[in-house]
Amino acid sequence: MTVENDLHRITKKIDDFNDETKLNLKLHVEHEAQTHRRILPTGFFYGAVHEEIQAVVDERMHDFTKNTELKPQELYVYLQEEIKQNPTLSKRQLHYLAYSHLERITTNKFLKKIYKTMKKRMR
Repeated sequence: MTVENDLHRITKKIDDFNDETKLNLKLHVEHEAQTHRRILPTGFFYGAVHEEIQAVVDERMHDFTKNTELKPQELYVYLQEEIKQNPTLSKRQLHYLAYSHLERITTNKFLKKIYKTMKKRMR
């Protein structure tokens, strides 16, 4: 039962991270828009541009978070199987296997690069 709780807690942290990332991106976009608003010509209809920017940001963040499904339970089962096959795996080797697995299952190019970099650091 503790494994289920741990996996649930990890999933919650992932969701919280995604929500926090969305908020930070929106705040950054808003800050940049305010900066550029000062230099736009007077009379320029800023509202429509702002709404268009927000729609694109929302769409891209939705796509990004949709493709960041880390599936902690699947990763746990995979690592558990690896440990059964080779009980002498070190923590470093488990990290490497985890990054390899995540790199293999993700469809997000950005995350693939991150996992690939993390694997290199584990060698």
